[in-house]
Amino acid sequence: MTCADLTVTGDQLRAAVGTFPSGVTIVTTRSGGEDVGLTVSAFSSLSLEPAMVVLSVDNGSTSLPHLTVGAPVGVSVLAEGQGGLARQFAIRGIDRFAGVDVLRRGRGVALIDGAAAWFAGEIVNAFPGGDHTILTVSVAECGTRDDARPLLYQRGRTYDWVADAS
Repeated sequence: MTCADLTVTGDQLRAAVGTFPSGVTIVTTRSGGEDVGLTVSAFSSLSLEPAMVVLSVDNGSTSLPHLTVGAPVGVSVLAEGQGGLARQFAIRGIDRFAGVDVLRRGRGVALIDGAAAWFAGEIVNAFPGGDHTILTVSVAECGTRDDARPLLYQRGRTYDWVADAS
């Protein structure tokens, strides 16, 4: 039997992939002089030379049309205690930046103040990936907050870091 012989539903895949914990990011850009941002958990390093990261955005996202090749982009890796921001940037139809402290880097892109890490750069490529679009980002600047622990995402929920008890 091959994988082609099997039928996996979206719910089955979501349940299985959801067991793998990941970090939570806020991805931002500037479009028409305005900040645009969304919550993204599908984020990873891609290349050290040249410095690149990759992220995946749902094709139904209202922010996706602003994330075009050549656009400036910021990625803020949320820190523990910033779960409210993850939820805020996932809600449609609101001012996602309301009450949010941001820092500006690169070409004026907003980064979340207090994030565990941040990346600023430019979208280099966009590829179709099923119901998502895969974006590669050339990183021009990045930084970390040494005392921060990352916010974690697993099975549809965010969790603050839990130290190993052993």
